[in-house]
Amino acid sequence: MSFFGASGEQRQGTGMMGRVRTLVDNVAEAFESGSNRTRRDSLLWHWERIHEHYSGQRQDDLRRQQLGDTAIPQHLDGMMRALASEILEAGASDQAEQPLEFGACMEYLLQYHVLGDLVDFADIDLPRGMRAQVVRFFDDFVASIPLGLLPESAIRLPLVAVMRQSLRVVQACPADALTREVPNARLGLGYGRVHRDPTATVLCYALLRLIATLLARLREHAIMACLFFDSGAGDWPRGGDLAVVALRATSAAAAAQPARGHELFIVHVIVEYLLAPGEIGAVAREALVEVVRVLVAPDDRARYVRFVVEQARIPALLVEHMAYLHAQLPVSRPVPRADVSLFGLRYAGARKRPPLERRMYGTQADFRPEALEVRLRKLLARPLWSPQGERAREEARVAAAARQTLEHVDAFFLCWELLDEVTVAAQTESRVVAAVQSQLTNGFLRSHIEPALLSARDGSCSHAITTVSYLADLVATTHSDSVLDALFAVLLGPGLGPERLPESHVPNQGSPTAEPPQDPQSLLSQEDQKLIDAIEDDELRAEAIALLLPADSAAVSTHKTGNVGATTTDTPLRTALITWMTTEDGTHLSLNTLRLFDAILGSMNQFAYNSLVLRNFGESVAGQPALGRGQSAAADQELVRAVVERFLDAAPSTIAAALPETVVSAAIHIDNGTVASPTEAPLPTPPQQQSQTQNGMLREMQLREAPGCDEYAADCMRRLRVARQYISCCWKRSLPTDTEDDDADKALASFYPGAFLASLIRQLTMVVRRHMAYNLLLTSMLNRLVCVADPALCAYLFLASSAVLPPAMGTRQLPLYDALVQASADAYVKSERVPRFAARLTRQHREGVETAVRVGAVKAASAYYQQQQQQQQQQSPISAHSRQLQQDSPPPPPAVDEQASTPRNRGEVAAAAAFLGTPIKRFVHGYIVLDEFAKEMAAAAMALHSLELDRQLDRAPLKEPAAVDDGLDELLDYYDPEEPAYRQASIVCESLRASRNSVIDLSDKLESSLSVLSENKQNAPVNNHDSHSTSSPTRQNSTFSSS
Repeated sequence: MSFFGASGEQRQGTGMMGRVRTLVDNVAEAFESGSNRTRRDSLLWHWERIHEHYSGQRQDDLRRQQLGDTAIPQHLDGMMRALASEILEAGASDQAEQPLEFGACMEYLLQYHVLGDLVDFADIDLPRGMRAQVVRFFDDFVASIPLGLLPESAIRLPLVAVMRQSLRVVQACPADALTREVPNARLGLGYGRVHRDPTATVLCYALLRLIATLLARLREHAIMACLFFDSGAGDWPRGGDLAVVALRATSAAAAAQPARGHELFIVHVIVEYLLAPGEIGAVAREALVEVVRVLVAPDDRARYVRFVVEQARIPALLVEHMAYLHAQLPVSRPVPRADVSLFGLRYAGARKRPPLERRMYGTQADFRPEALEVRLRKLLARPLWSPQGERAREEARVAAAARQTLEHVDAFFLCWELLDEVTVAAQTESRVVAAVQSQLTNGFLRSHIEPALLSARDGSCSHAITTVSYLADLVATTHSDSVLDALFAVLLGPGLGPERLPESHVPNQGSPTAEPPQDPQSLLSQEDQKLIDAIEDDELRAEAIALLLPADSAAVSTHKTGNVGATTTDTPLRTALITWMTTEDGTHLSLNTLRLFDAILGSMNQFAYNSLVLRNFGESVAGQPALGRGQSAAADQELVRAVVERFLDAAPSTIAAALPETVVSAAIHIDNGTVASPTEAPLPTPPQQQSQTQNGMLREMQLREAPGCDEYAADCMRRLRVARQYISCCWKRSLPTDTEDDDADKALASFYPGAFLASLIRQLTMVVRRHMAYNLLLTSMLNRLVCVADPALCAYLFLASSAVLPPAMGTRQLPLYDALVQASADAYVKSERVPRFAARLTRQHREGVETAVRVGAVKAASAYYQQQQQQQQQQSPISAHSRQLQQDSPPPPPAVDEQASTPRNRGEVAAAAAFLGTPIKRFVHGYIVLDEFAKEMAAAAMALHSLELDRQLDRAPLKEPAAVDDGLDELLDYYDPEEPAYRQASIVCESLRASRNSVIDLSDKLESSLSVLSENKQNAPVNNHDSHSTSSPTRQNSTFSSS
């Protein structure tokens, strides 16, 4: 039933009372005569009422009226309702192969070119706002019709025509700049500009919504791209700017083909408003992702892929936007991001999912359009009379959001996330992914990121600090592994071969056990050495040595003398990043670098883990446990128990009782002003001796009282399960390389864990001197490495020490356990010099980690702010926006003077701080970190073992027990099943079978029972009645005795 009556002419009134009177009269007429009308009659009646407004007598009224003063929106809604009811009744289907069977309403629309007439009404835009209303009607129409009707020319031609018409009007509307800076035309019409006329803004939003709806419908079936975008229309024009090529659609040549080859036109509309603020930009970004998904979906997609990469240049365009926006960012300090969403509410769900979860499960939970039947029912459920105020509020919200200012930093991150989302959408097409990686590497990372990071070598440290901070945020928000691979290949280098230990290793300099460099002349024989000694000229002597040495030795000696401190695989950028982790220059460079590496490990990217750590440990054997050999569960359990006790004994709070010799050695070296070498520390007790000295402890997995270990174990189990699931889903396993026994010893003697892991272990010895924020990032990265559960890596982290490694390897690199023992021993010795250390430790435990991080951050921010203020006055000018941000930002709070609240004896506290070389509170924080880290490593060992046991149980097949012929069934053959003796004999057999399966030895009872049954069988008479009377008591007694 229609909303308006069926009279020949609609009653109209002026003013509010006139509109109310019109409403009442039309409702009355609807109830009187509308019940007998068919859906086609209803649609025809609404269409006639709309046509009456454009008759010759009423055209003058249209020029004076607004769209809200007429009933045209309600008539268009009535037409849409009639059409939706007909489609829903006929059986809505989303399949493109559905036969094109439609009812009388759709036939009338297509036969009488109703859509074309609506386009003409939109062209004249009378009454004011008719164009936006027609675009909304097309939006509902495209979302409601069967999918197979979209390629029909009677629908496609008006649809494209109204989109071109709307874009032409929007582009012709004058716009004002939103900022004092002149917006760059390369970023599109929507960035930094706003239309003077709010109607143009609303029309732009409606146009983008229509494009997004159209692309969402085309995405429902792969064949729709070929049907809607004619695959036989020839090639697209090559070369030229994207905007120039797209705007050729307004020329006469393009007007001859208005409905074919319009992919570039649609992409142009989207690209112009990618960086528009508010809902307009969100809808444009949704449409760009949808158009990529639509064009890479068909089976014959080579032409469309070439269009995405070469003609539309979507990857190149986004990279160009990023490069320009990164150049506009202030270099003095990182600017925080605003809460700007990449997509609207419908699409934001997939983007807000954790990246690891989304990579594991693919795009299964991404946005999917609703079923056609659901959309039709929602359309019919809308109120019959939509208040004009609701539509006015929506338009006001869109217009207000369009006037918001999108900062450069927000636009930069939006471009990165959009490129990431486009890569996720096209992950099945290798050519698009390769184009994204190539454009990203050459157009942004190599040309902008790498020079910004390496500028720290020239003294521009602030630029490097800002860039590293932005990179950490980019890594944390990236969902595509392909984008991460391109980024990490630049930051970490493309090489994946084992790293070589630099000959001029800094930690071994000055060590009494360090090996002196080998003289190449010592490799010669005695006769050759005499010949070399006879040569006086140094150059001739060097040439003679090179000729007499073997080829491989000469190459090694030349490498040592020519470039001593260089490695074969490290790039300058990788070396700089690893070095910055331990930089102590009073800036945030070290902290931001640690955040970057923590984000890299948190991404669980296979290339990153191989490049940083795993390439030095070789490929692991499939099925090998992370901790243990896997040959005996009891042996592995004993090994894990020893590791747990070992790390708990290495904590600062327990090291004095467990390793007193180490504490004494550390105290001697501290008093002498030197650092104890790990090789000079006493050898740790072997696991066999430790198990004997545990006061008769049972040989089972037991953990002594250690507060917090249960929480650490539970958290580590959760991390391990997630990491194992992610590795099994997303990592590619390569074939392990077999190493011969002779080569294994040589490889172990020359083993080097890599610069990254060596730097982490070296930082563990500096925990008591560094801020809590640094220490938490350090322990987080070590925990992430453990959760990979690589057998070789876990063996090095948990088992390696100077007592079990070859001497050459022990002098090359400090193992993790030795570093923990050394740091814990030093911390314990120094804690004895701190006044009232137990009380301070208890108070810090009570305050917690958050208070420590917050207090330390205030101090660091104060010092960093003062330094940046001095640098800004000396450096080159920066943008006006960044300078305004610095002026408007409130000054940092004053630094907290730690000694203002010292105990009464200030001299004692000052002497203790001077002895420690760091503030007392920071030392206490480091002491706590070492204590908790030892518990965390012990809990990680237990979690690894528990996870391995679970894996073995899951892998063990559940088989039915095989039926074994035990010979007991033959005894029942001597009895008649009808006599009671048979029942008693069967009970005896069942008990004997149960006794065989039990742990208790019942062999004696088994033999006695068998003998009794044999005697009864021999004594049994032939007469069944006699057997009942004579043998039953005997068998009964024997049964009771056996039971």
